[in-house]
Amino acid sequence: MAKEQVSSILRALQILECFMDRETEWTLKELVDHLDLPTTTVFRQVSTLADRQYLVQDPVRKSYQVGPRLMLLASAILGQSDLRRVARPELEHLSDTVHETINLSVLLEHDIFYLDKVETHRSIVCNTQIGGRAPAYATSSGKVMLAGQKAEYIEEYCQWMGRKAKPLTENTITDPEKLRGELVQARLRGYAMDNGEIEEGLICVAAPIYDMNRKILAAVSISGPDYRMKEDEEFMIREVRQTAENISRLLGFRG
Repeated sequence: MAKEQVSSILRALQILECFMDRETEWTLKELVDHLDLPTTTVFRQVSTLADRQYLVQDPVRKSYQVGPRLMLLASAILGQSDLRRVARPELEHLSDTVHETINLSVLLEHDIFYLDKVETHRSIVCNTQIGGRAPAYATSSGKVMLAGQKAEYIEEYCQWMGRKAKPLTENTITDPEKLRGELVQARLRGYAMDNGEIEEGLICVAAPIYDMNRKILAAVSISGPDYRMKEDEEFMIREVRQTAENISRLLGFRG
């Protein structure tokens, strides 16, 4: 490998390693000053990392943060992530309690990404797959994670949604303003639901998982046929919230 290519990789690693420190946000100038590198060099590196979604840029402050691809890479290195390892027993317990399909997911771009799943042995199941994706606006997990994002993030998402959202069923929310209302309710209640919005006849309820920095890291959801979920709705909501709280505490969250 050419010397210049090696140097470029090393500089990219230097930039990424800055995000391992206590500082989780860096502006371009802060990175330049901290690394003592030319502005043009750092700009090229962070632009490439942002294009590949290893970093993301705040649209208002113009600062950079860790992006979804870097988090997914870290998850793979850690054996499908500490999150999955820590959450798995709680997901299994929830499945044993409610006898429905349980999913663990994170936000990735405009979708949710399924990190783990516990299947139900009952006759009707949810057709999600580990490693699969689904539009965040059409899922309870997506709504509850979007609800915890900053206003700028939600604004960007709603603008994208207005251009790109497509209905998956007749119940799918594609109106950005209606989604905003759902996000307000999710913040107030501490959970979100979708009513046949991703799959006809399927109801899902999700609650947020927080990390030690009090940021929403993921979501846990229960999915089942509408006739079973409606019958036990309050029970399902209580159990999914309790499971999310248990996982959050195991990850160091102190509410």
